[in-house]
Amino acid sequence: MAPPRYDEAFKEGAIRMVTEQGRLSSDVAQELGICVDTLRSWLKKAGIQAGQANRLNREQQKIKELEAELKSLKKQISEKDEVIDMPARQSKKSLGILSKP
Repeated sequence: MAPPRYDEAFKEGAIRMVTEQGRLSSDVAQELGICVDTLRSWLKKAGIQAGQANRLNREQQKIKELEAELKSLKKQISEKDEVIDMPARQSKKSLGILSKP
C-alpha cells in the first residue's frame, strides 16, 4: 500500500504550526495523524531544521512562562505592599485625630 499523499496546503499548514505557532513537531504530527519523520522531512525541504525549530519553540515557551510568573510575582508584591502600608496610613490618621484640640 502506497503512503498517503498530502497536498501543498496541508504541508504548509503543518510547517506553520511548528514555525509560527511555536509547537513541537512531535505534537503537530500526532495532532495531524502523520508520522513525525514525514513532518521533519517537510520542514527540512522548507529549509527549517526540526531540532532547531523545536529548541526555539521550547525557549519561547519558557520565556512566556517566565514572563507570566514575573507578572504574577509583581502583582503579589504590589498586594503585599498595600497590606504593609495600611497600618502606617492608619497610624498617621490616628495621630491626626489625637493631636487635634
